[in-house]
Amino acid sequence: MSKGCARAAVMTAAFLASTAGAAYADPVDATFALTVNPLFGQHQVAGGQRDTLSFAPLPLGELTLRRRDDSIRIEGLPPVAFTYGGGGGGDGAQSTQLSLINATYRRTFAGGWFIGAGETLYNQFTSYGVANGNFAYTRGQLVVPIDGSEAQYSRVTGARFEAGRMVQQGRDRIEYWAAVNPRMRGIQYTRIPTISFACQSFGNAPPCVPPTHTLTFADPENATQVDLSARIAHRVSKNGELLYGLRYLNYSAHYDDFPGRIADRNVGFAPTVGFRLRL
Repeated sequence: MSKGCARAAVMTAAFLASTAGAAYADPVDATFALTVNPLFGQHQVAGGQRDTLSFAPLPLGELTLRRRDDSIRIEGLPPVAFTYGGGGGGDGAQSTQLSLINATYRRTFAGGWFIGAGETLYNQFTSYGVANGNFAYTRGQLVVPIDGSEAQYSRVTGARFEAGRMVQQGRDRIEYWAAVNPRMRGIQYTRIPTISFACQSFGNAPPCVPPTHTLTFADPENATQVDLSARIAHRVSKNGELLYGLRYLNYSAHYDDFPGRIADRNVGFAPTVGFRLRL
């Protein structure tokens, strides 16, 4: 189990344990929401390569357990693959498979204000276009020709801090918050297929096919993230609410061994539409 998942499980277990003794006087209120968040923005990797994100589907599940002024909120994105609209080709990114977990403990105060702290975990796998030696992977002073399809994958995790407010107005509840991950850590692995050596056919011999092998490079990285959300929960039934709003994400990662060099950057806006059910 990953550290991020383990911490989320510990947070939930501790919360449920704390409520067990007061289960009858103060029952736990549980809700589950499912939202669709089509992301519009830009994806940037090392070397200045940029690709456009157009309507990238991000279906998010959201479980909230609340007792009095304390709550645990777990938000998750199952592994979802999306493509880029920047034209691709060459060594440009073609598609990314992404999964996400945000697990946060929140404490609510007077006026609907709250603060929270928890953990964020990202997993990603990015596939690149096929390059036949006309592009190269550069890492410091090392230059490796790319003969095939490059791939990059990573797991990044770090503490998440939140502050926001929820205000009830009739059948609507306005919910907005700002979250930041000031320091995230992870390792990015880059898989490069490259020709082992050149070969040449002689006489009537069959065409020579040079052998290839794969080099894998591991690069520690650090990241920061800003996550802003504003939405309205409109009650449509006793236990159901329609959710709609807007979200902004700004994730930026850099290599430890190459200060200032971008490892991954994703910036964009996502309209939010979904439904929340009280369990």
